[in-house]
Amino acid sequence: MKVAKSRTGMVVAAHELAAKAGREALDDGINAVEAAVVVSLALGVVEPFASSLGGGGYMMVSPRGQASETVVLDGRGKLSSLAEESYIYPNGVMLPWCPKTGPMSVAVPGLGRMLETALKKWGTGTPLARLARPAMNLAADGFEVGNVYCYCSALFEGTVRGTPECAKNYLKNGARYQPGERLVQKDLAQTLEIVAEAGFETLYTGQIGHAMVTTMNATGPVWGKDDLANYQVIERQPLWADIAGHRVATNPPPSRGGAGIIQALLRYDRDRVKLARTIRSIFGELQPLIGDPDRMSVDLDRLVERLDEARPDAASQHAAAPRTDGPAPGGGTTHFVVVDGEGTIVSMSQTIGHFFGSGVVVGGYGIVMNDDISDMERKPGHPNSIGPDKRSVSNMAPTIVFKGEKPRLALGTPGSVRIFPAMAQVIGNVLFEDMDLGAAVSAGRIHWEDNRYFFEGDIDEQVRERAKRELDQPVDERRKQDLFFGGVHGIEMLPDGTIIGVADPRREGVAEAVISDQ
Repeated sequence: MKVAKSRTGMVVAAHELAAKAGREALDDGINAVEAAVVVSLALGVVEPFASSLGGGGYMMVSPRGQASETVVLDGRGKLSSLAEESYIYPNGVMLPWCPKTGPMSVAVPGLGRMLETALKKWGTGTPLARLARPAMNLAADGFEVGNVYCYCSALFEGTVRGTPECAKNYLKNGARYQPGERLVQKDLAQTLEIVAEAGFETLYTGQIGHAMVTTMNATGPVWGKDDLANYQVIERQPLWADIAGHRVATNPPPSRGGAGIIQALLRYDRDRVKLARTIRSIFGELQPLIGDPDRMSVDLDRLVERLDEARPDAASQHAAAPRTDGPAPGGGTTHFVVVDGEGTIVSMSQTIGHFFGSGVVVGGYGIVMNDDISDMERKPGHPNSIGPDKRSVSNMAPTIVFKGEKPRLALGTPGSVRIFPAMAQVIGNVLFEDMDLGAAVSAGRIHWEDNRYFFEGDIDEQVRERAKRELDQPVDERRKQDLFFGGVHGIEMLPDGTIIGVADPRREGVAEAVISDQ
């Protein structure tokens, strides 16, 4: 179902098999965080183009729906200790492009450690073997691929064919899979069995971790020998902003997504032509401000103030003019939301960068490695330039919106640089235009990237025609309900306690309500 209703639990995810696995976990009395582990691992099987134990992400958790206890686990990929700026940028020159495929594009993955951290902090002791079982079964028995898998493998066929191991896993006898054909991943099933028995630590210091390092360094040293073992998850406070009588909790740096959402909501306009200009401006304004907060000073207070209004201090008066371009787009991300009977909410995004990541697959283990380094700057000296032990800037933006102390919305989306514009429009539709979440998600969207504006076909024709006349860059008209504009998954909490789950009609996601009250 695209929209579902419950009073005791909900899972909304990008694939019905992953959502069903999470909902069955809730049915069994497993809490939201443990169910999120179920969904995360299952998505790594049924959406291998978008997430993997070779990737990373962010998990926002609101225990019992308490605003004061809401935190973000940062499991974003971290660059190798060997990625010295002087080595990556020879003679200080700008690169023609940041690596998008092969070992040089891969960051040290954080997903496994993030899931482990979440279980230690909020789990109830449910055996990992139980949490991993649905994913193991899906990998071993296979599943029928859908249109989104086939579309992504067509778009990134070059990546899939880039290494024999990737081609072996995700092509069928050397040809693309067709909708309805069954994809079996025996190597990944074996990996999940090892994780279920040995724990997530095997991905970092055990059998699988050693295989990962060997794969990465097969042609010479790309990762330092202790980079994987030394990876640490960081617990961060959300970015908070007061918007239209609500408190918005969203993802902090090293993601730009949360700051982008807040900036767009602070300057929200029902006129989509005006809002399009604002979105374009925000990309440029954020570019010099966001980086890894563990490697640079990030002014978090500034990120929740209107950036188009100058501060009356000397630093802001001498700040560089904002760029008019934007960050490079990616795409291989998924988002899901889980809420349990106690009101605990998990809003989680996980990614491998572009679809099918780097194309590097750990031989014999079926783990697709990310290409997070492709999200970094082509030139040295920028907050997001390649450098040792850095977390690259991302766009992911798991978000929870509170009315008073009670959660009203929890949501997120894949879509790379389209994440914050899509999220801001959906949230704005609810807070400023009095839509319910289902209508807000279905409403037409706009976007800007690569010096072009994009207007979805659901936007009124007169507005699209006016955009072509008034905007100073080309306007592309996309089809109605186009998956280009993301796939928002979210829940809305009604005042009477009813949970409404909403999956974006643009993609294959579903909302699964707890069976006990259907």
